[in-house]
Parts: sequence; structure tokens; C-alpha cells
Amino acid sequence: MKKMAWNLPIIVEDPDTGAPRTVSTVRQAQSVLHDHWPDTSGSRYRAAEAACDGAMHGETEGETARKAFIDAAIEAHLHLG
Repeated sequence: MKKMAWNLPIIVEDPDTGAPRTVSTVRQAQSVLHDHWPDTSGSRYRAAEAACDGAMHGETEGETARKAFIDAAIEAHLHLG
């Protein structure tokens, strides 16, 4: 599995605490999606999960996973910075 660092990190509001959380890699995005996401029923959540998994296995570009993560955060009404 790859680390898949992004050129531009994403700052997203932590759903548990409201504190800003910096997400710089696909692995960090997966962790946030799996462990800290407020609503796992959304279609963009599922797309982000699949994109991150694909990127970790070299089947998807890291930037595709980054965009999917941003879309899922918007769907979940999380604040991005």
C-alpha cells in the first residue's frame, strides 16, 4: 500500500470535536472516513471510500481520491479550510 501524499492538504472540521484536522494523504483520508465520519450513508462518502481504497492499491490516482474526499466532506456539511 502507498502513502499517496497530496500536494495540497485539506483542512476539514473534525466531526467529533469541531477542531480543524489536516488531511495530507490518502491514508489519513481513509482514517477520517472510517473512524470519524458523521454520516456513512451518503453516496459521496461511498465514492470517497472506494477512491481512497483504489488509490491505496495503485488503481486510482491520489488526486482522484482527494477530490472524492472533498465531495464527501461537502455532502456531510463539514467545514473545509
